[in-house]
Order: sequence, then C-alpha cells, then structure tokens
Amino acid sequence: MVLARAIVKHGGNAAIRCLSSYSSVQVMSGRGGRSSTSSHTVTIFGATGRMGRFLVNSLGQCGTQMVIPHRLEPSNTLYLKVSSDLGQMHFVQVNDFNDEELLRDCVKYSDVVVNLTGTERSRLHYSMLDSNVTLTHRIARACKEMEVPTFIHMSHINANHDSLSEYFRTKALSEEVVLHELPDAAIIIRASDCFHFCDTLTHTLAQNNYKHFNVRKGHTTLYKKGLETFKQPVFGPDVMKGIKNIILMNDEDRRRLYQFYGPQEFSLHELMEEITALTLREYTPADNYLQHLINTYMKDEAYTRMQLISDVITPGLPGLEDVGITPKHLSEVAVAWLRNYRNFWRAWDPVDGKRSDTSGNVLGTGEGF
Repeated sequence: MVLARAIVKHGGNAAIRCLSSYSSVQVMSGRGGRSSTSSHTVTIFGATGRMGRFLVNSLGQCGTQMVIPHRLEPSNTLYLKVSSDLGQMHFVQVNDFNDEELLRDCVKYSDVVVNLTGTERSRLHYSMLDSNVTLTHRIARACKEMEVPTFIHMSHINANHDSLSEYFRTKALSEEVVLHELPDAAIIIRASDCFHFCDTLTHTLAQNNYKHFNVRKGHTTLYKKGLETFKQPVFGPDVMKGIKNIILMNDEDRRRLYQFYGPQEFSLHELMEEITALTLREYTPADNYLQHLINTYMKDEAYTRMQLISDVITPGLPGLEDVGITPKHLSEVAVAWLRNYRNFWRAWDPVDGKRSDTSGNVLGTGEGF
C-alpha cells in the first residue's frame, strides 16, 4: 500500500504519521529554507546527469525529501549531498534498471516522480531507444503500479515522430508511452536546448570556433553559414526551477503539457556571434557542402540535431513565465564558462581594465614586449 507522510505538531515536536492513502492537505514546516519541510517526497531519475544537479539543488532549497536512484559508485554522488539538509536525501544504487521490483521500491514512498533520463547518442551497451523509451516505459509502469499521483517527464520541444533526428523521434515515442501508462498523472515538459556550464550546445559551438583559430583565423563551418537554422535556447537552471514550482503547485493549478524556451530566438550565425563576443575570438562563417554530405551520409546525430533542425514553438502552451520564472538571456550567464575559451592576450587588461588585442603581448598588459 502506498504511504504518505504528514507532519503533525505536538508541543513543538514534529512527529511523522503514516497514512494509508495520499491526503490532499500538505503541511509545510519551517521557514522555507533547506532545514524546512516542503511535505513532498520526490524520486528523481537522472539526478546525476547534466541537468539533474540543478533540480536537486532547487528542491533542496525548500526542504524537499528526495530519493536518488543511480548506477554510479557511491563516491561519485557525494557532490549532491550538500544540496539538502541532513537526512533529506536518500541514494539508491540500481545496478540494473531492468529490475522492475527495484524500480517500484524507488517510487513507492514518493508523491512525485521526475524522469530526467535519456541520452543524445547511442552507447556501447544500450541504444538511444533503450535509454529514451524502454527505460522511461519501465519507470512509468512502476509508477502506475505504485499509484504515484504525479509523474513529470522531461522531453524536447522538437520531439516529433517524423524528425530527421533519432533523438527527437525517440523523445516523441517516450511521450506516448508515458501518456499510455499514466494518462491522468503525467506532466510533460518540452524544453528547448539548454545552456549551462556543462552543456553540449555552447561548448560544441565554441570548440568548433576554437580549434580552427590558429589555422583558419576563426573560420567556423556551419550549415548554410547558420542563416537557415534557428534556435531558442533556455538556461538549464531556469528549467529545473520551473519543474520545482510545478511540484510545489496544487494539483488543480498544474497543466499537463508545458514548453520551456528562452527569451530570444537566434539563427545559428547569431548564436555564434553571441558566443564569440564572450570568448573574444574571431569568427567567420563558412559553408562546407562536402562536409555536409559526409555528415548526412554518416547520419551524424549531433550535426543533424544542432545544425539542420530549427526549434518549433507551439503557440498557446504554458511556459516559464506561467510557473513564475523569468528566463535569463545567454549573454547574462554564459560568460561564467565561455571565458575558458579566451586567449590570454585577448583577455581584459589587469592594469587598466581595458581589453588588449595585441597578439604578441604575452603578458596581457598592452605593452609591446
């Protein structure tokens, strides 16, 4: 039988009472910080991935109890422990995600389950279909059997069964299996490509510009010079804060489908200009049709997803503003990690604070040594 926890005050002492069914009354305790209690227990699949740490931190800030299934060495999950108070985070090592009994144990005490699992490319031991669809189906089935009232699934804004990208096709299929198993409990989050300090969007574009700098002076190969592909990337922590706000909402205020995207639309060329303005490097767009044919023939998944497919926004769906989040611009936050691609002699002058463009200036002081 599914258990829920309610905190009842007795003379200043908090006691935990186990109920036979979920109650619609949520009792919050404390002042709202990490040492508080939000009355929610959340299981997060994929918490050790690129985006999971932001959700763990956001939920830890409001005192949410979390269950973290993972398949890593225990020492590789220690960085998540500092996100919440003592005893609020429970790690479950799952060596085999085919074990559905263990998946049921991970979700049976939770009132919310968040699925952040998935991969952007096939691996040695499992394909993209295994990771994005089969595992999602097993988790959704376990939630159905344990009668979990809320299941939040992370998808992509370009999820489409007819897409050129296998990743987008499998994401569309994952939405179908979730809605099939949990038609009344599922909440789908469709987010555009996310930028943050460990993303694959800004780092890939910055590296493509960086590796040709000394040979071709900033010539960066983009499909049709980046003028026909449009992206609307969103700040990753904003997406996770939006999911946190959805978890804290009353169920009657939740919508079943959200799309999270950034405040500004870029062509791929404009996005490269924005990135190189922060890396202080030269940038000249170039179109290599032969390379395009090779990537297309080889079915390069990263090239197809990033350079051939534009973001498609569905009008009328709730976004970040509807859950109380103002999305940040790329230029406001990306300098924190893109500054690593700067040359020393093109960095800001430590003496007078002005930018130095002297290529032969090894000390970065603007003086001609």
